[in-house]
Amino acid sequence: MVDTGTSGGTGPLGTIDEVLEGFARYARHERGLAPTTVENYLNQVRPFVFWYARQGHSSLDTLTIQDVNRFLTWRAEGCSAGSIRVATTALRALLRWMFLDGRLARQLAEGIGPIRYVVVPGLPKALSAEDLAAILALDMSARDRALVLLLSRLGLRSGELARLRLDDVHWRAGTVSITGKGQDHQLMPLTVEVGQALATYLRAGRGDDTVHRHVFLTAVRPYRPLGRIGVSCVVTRLAHRAGLDGRVGAHRLRHGAATSVLAGGGTLAEAGQLLRHRSIAATAIYAKVDDRALAQLVRPWPAAPVQATR
Repeated sequence: MVDTGTSGGTGPLGTIDEVLEGFARYARHERGLAPTTVENYLNQVRPFVFWYARQGHSSLDTLTIQDVNRFLTWRAEGCSAGSIRVATTALRALLRWMFLDGRLARQLAEGIGPIRYVVVPGLPKALSAEDLAAILALDMSARDRALVLLLSRLGLRSGELARLRLDDVHWRAGTVSITGKGQDHQLMPLTVEVGQALATYLRAGRGDDTVHRHVFLTAVRPYRPLGRIGVSCVVTRLAHRAGLDGRVGAHRLRHGAATSVLAGGGTLAEAGQLLRHRSIAATAIYAKVDDRALAQLVRPWPAAPVQATR
């Protein structure tokens, strides 16, 4: 049951819970969205439905496009344009489902206007080699060391690490199967450094009395799979212990893996292979941190035609 701050199981609470559950089923089974995408959609939709309930409405069936735009305007006062853009995507999906389900008489999704947003406004927030060394120099558990090395050496996303299962590690072949965005499955090399840290954790630090097949589990009983937020929290805690400024999450390690490829003389294409990007455009942000890599994207300036002399 979702907590909306109201008491009991009637009124806005029951209506909202029922709508959220129906929307989640639609996203999972009919749209075929990945679990992480469904979770992200729900995280964006919940603030809206709770806000709407606080306006005195007992049902979402009375929604108007003016209500939706008022919410987005209100939320934009304290959120970035990127966050609002993600929220509009989730709200459009919610409104489309409500129309298809017969909950709304009119299709309101198209009434949400576009959000102007620069996708690549600045430099990637990479963790430097010195900062990573400071984290690895800490006294930490075998689990945390294996976690940090997998993120920083293989450039994994926090969700990819959280989904990693024992059957995904192929010890004899020296590879590990990574399930990325859109259920994309790719093999990554398991280096000696990472493999040794992972083996140490599995032998001594994971616990033998668990039925879970996920590689990374919580550190206290009852042992359960460590979620993507938990993965990032581990990195944040270690970075704080190392005295690093600002909030350092798991994605900073992924950025650091890409920039280290460029710093070592690698190309943008090689950085993209490490990050398992589907196009060079997704990797282009890293060209900003290296003049040599940036030069690869510059098109030759057209030369002026040579005029024949008499």
